[in-house]
Amino acid sequence: MEPAIAVAIGNRNLTKASQVLMGIVTGITADAHLHDLELKMLSTWLTANEEVASTWPGSAIARHLQDIMADGVVTEDERAHFLSELQRIIGADFAETGSVSPEVAGLPFDTSCELEVRDSTLCFTGTFVYGTRAACEKITTAAGGICTSTVSRKVAYLVVGTHISPDWVSTSYGRKIQSAMDLQRQGHPIAILSEQRWLDAMRAI
Repeated sequence: MEPAIAVAIGNRNLTKASQVLMGIVTGITADAHLHDLELKMLSTWLTANEEVASTWPGSAIARHLQDIMADGVVTEDERAHFLSELQRIIGADFAETGSVSPEVAGLPFDTSCELEVRDSTLCFTGTFVYGTRAACEKITTAAGGICTSTVSRKVAYLVVGTHISPDWVSTSYGRKIQSAMDLQRQGHPIAILSEQRWLDAMRAI
């Protein structure tokens, strides 16, 4: 099998598995309570699907779950905190919305870093309120930034458009977000920013 084909198949399988995980999380949070059997089932599933557990958002879920189960006792505070984290990740609170259909999955946006556009490399992904991706790149370049269409170690900021699909994990731009998360885990200081953060920085220039 050609390497490119093997990679494509692997990515497609990972996407499907990530969607299954989101379905599981949506189901177990639907009653706004995490039962011990549900936690054990989720832990068993993540152990059996190591690739999903090493890729965001599975990695975030696995880390939280490992922390609360480390001592063998899950307190009510830990249970409540983990529930809120899962609801944040899937972007839906069934108790409030009455629906188990997830909204936009919580994204790992960096809300604290300073955005220095000049001489920095930025990558844009998704659909933007401001306009087309080309329009976003044009004003970024005019402000002294460098734009690229590929996430790599040269990229300082990945900017995610506001109009992101609820099933972003299965989209082409979801791949860029996951690539940025992988680089972060490897120690590369790439920041994932919302369109609003980028726009605020552009207006300040």
